[in-house]
Amino acid sequence: MNRMRMFTLVTAALVLPYAGTTRAQDADAEAVKAASQAFYDALPVFDNGEAEGKVWAHTPYITFMGPGAKSIVVGWDNFLKGWQAGNKLFKSRTASMVEADIHIDGNVAWEAAIERGKLEFKTGEKVDTDYIATNVFEKQADGHWLMVSHHANPIPQ
Repeated sequence: MNRMRMFTLVTAALVLPYAGTTRAQDADAEAVKAASQAFYDALPVFDNGEAEGKVWAHTPYITFMGPGAKSIVVGWDNFLKGWQAGNKLFKSRTASMVEADIHIDGNVAWEAAIERGKLEFKTGEKVDTDYIATNVFEKQADGHWLMVSHHANPIPQ
């Protein structure tokens, strides 16, 4: 077998197993971006947790560590209680991601980014926010990506 034929066969053996991967990875990356955006779109909604309930996995292992957290909230039920209580503090709340980087490995994806937002408390206090945030998503059996962890800390001054 000549060298060119050998090179072609080796190249095909290395490339063909990954030929369909790019489209699947691109589709997953877009789905993770959409799941992340859904989380931020739900922030200004002050309901009983229905908007966030569409974004989060309803499992006992989700975790939440908001910017002012002094402990880790674990589990959907605990998250929902805390979310409902926290909603009572705000008149308005918005945030968006900048400088986001997403990595996907199988059925788990994580996003590290800077989160910028604005808070208005019912007391009248207004705060501009700059946080370092990490979001973790899990691909569900139906193919949808849902959040399983959120952690945000203020950027040190």
